[in-house]
Amino acid sequence: MKFEGNRKMSKVLSIISFSLLFFSLLMGESAFVFDITRYSWNKQVSEVEINYAVPYNLLSYKKEEGELRAPFKIDVKFENLNTEDILLDTLRRVSVIPSYEEARERNLLALGQFKVYFNPGRYRITLDLIDINTGKKITESEIFSIDSLKNNLSLSDIELASLIEEDTTDGQFTKNGVKVVPNPSGIFGEGRNMLYFYIEIYNLKDVVSPYSINYNLLDENGSLVTTIGPKEKEKRDKTDIDIGALNLIAFKPGFYSLKIEVKDGEEVASSIRDFQIHRIIESEKEEPPLFTDEEKKYYARIEYIASAKELSYYNKLSDTGKVGFLKRFWLARDINPATPENEGLAEFINRINYVNEKYSTAFKEGYYTDRGRIHIRYGVPEEIEPHQFDIGYKPFEIWEYYSYGGYRFVFSDLEGDGEYKLVVSSTPKEPTMANWQKYVPVGPGVMHGE
Repeated sequence: MKFEGNRKMSKVLSIISFSLLFFSLLMGESAFVFDITRYSWNKQVSEVEINYAVPYNLLSYKKEEGELRAPFKIDVKFENLNTEDILLDTLRRVSVIPSYEEARERNLLALGQFKVYFNPGRYRITLDLIDINTGKKITESEIFSIDSLKNNLSLSDIELASLIEEDTTDGQFTKNGVKVVPNPSGIFGEGRNMLYFYIEIYNLKDVVSPYSINYNLLDENGSLVTTIGPKEKEKRDKTDIDIGALNLIAFKPGFYSLKIEVKDGEEVASSIRDFQIHRIIESEKEEPPLFTDEEKKYYARIEYIASAKELSYYNKLSDTGKVGFLKRFWLARDINPATPENEGLAEFINRINYVNEKYSTAFKEGYYTDRGRIHIRYGVPEEIEPHQFDIGYKPFEIWEYYSYGGYRFVFSDLEGDGEYKLVVSSTPKEPTMANWQKYVPVGPGVMHGE
C-alpha cells in the first residue's frame, strides 16, 4: 500500500481483501462499472465494499496454453477531500474466457470486490482499468461520504445482487453465511428478472419484541409503485441482516428505487438504492423504424436533453441495448404519435441545425458551444438582450426564459473569438462562474439596470 500527501491517511486502514474473478450470465452491459456499499464496522470506522464489473469486450485476449487470457490491472486511488491525503493501490487480475463466441453469447464479464475501512469524511474513489496487452485505459470516479456511526437504529446501504444463496464457506462474495453475487451496474430485466438485495441492520433494541421491515418500490419521480410488508422478524442480536428478492417481470422498463424501512419500537430507519429495468425486444436488433435518414444521424445525440439517470443507464448498455433505448426515448417524445413524423425529434434537429448555423465559430461547431447547448435544451429565449459596448466589459448577451419561471442566462465573449461562454445562470441545472462579477454586470436574480 502506498500513501501520498502531507500526512498519511492514518484513519484509513489498508485494502485487506481482493475477491477472485467471477464470470456471470449478465445482460449485455458494455461499460466498466463499480458500486459502493457502506457498512458499520466498529467504533467510528465504516467498511466500504467496492464491487466492480469488467465486460469481456473491453479487454484484448491472447491464446496461452489453450486458453484465451487477458491480463489487466485496476489502479485504485482514494482521496480524502477534507485532508487532501491520498491512498493508492493496484489490483492485478487475468480474465479467462472459453471462446469469443461463448463470451459473446453469454455476455461474460469479470466481477471483483475489495474492501477498505474509513473514518467519517468525504472521499473520492478513482478506478483506472488498464488492459495490459494494449495499454488502453478506462477511468471511472465517484465521490462518497462516510457519516458518523449512530448509537440508535440505523441501516447499511442496500447491496443489489444477481444472486444470493446460503454459503457457509469463506468464499468470494460471502458474508454472514450468505454468498451475495453483486450487480454493480444496477441493471435488471431481460434474463435477470429477480432483484436480490442484502442489507445490515444496527442497534436493535435489546428486548424480546420483534421488529418490522417494509419494502417500497419507487419510480424515478419518487412516487410509490408498490409496497411489500410489513414483515416481522425476531431479534437474535443487536445487529441483524436481511436478504430478499423482488420479481421484476411485471414492471415496465425505466428507473426505480428500492427503499427499505425498518421499525423497532418507536425508532424508524431507512435506506434507498436506485436501479434500472431494461428489456430487449426483437426490434432492437434493427434500426429504429419511423425515422428518416436525416433523423437517424441525430437520434443518438441526447446528452443535452436526457436526464442524468437516463445518460448513466444509456452509457452502460451494449450497442444492441442502446438502439432499443433510443427508439423508446424518441417515441416517448413524439408530440403527436398519430402522424408519421416524430415532431419531438424534428424540433430537436431544427434546433441543432439552427445553433450550428448561428453560433459556430472558426474553432467550434455551434452544437458544442454554451449558447448552442442552452438553445437546444430550452428552446428559443423569449428575449435576447445584446450588449456590445458596455464600458469595462467584453460583449455579452442576456437570455430570458419567462416560460421556465424566469430562467436567465448571461453569456460573454471572454476570449474575443466569437464564442460566448456561459457566465451566469439563474438555475442550478446550469453552472455559474464563481467570479462572474468580473465579466458581466448582471447577476442571476438582478434585472439589468436595477
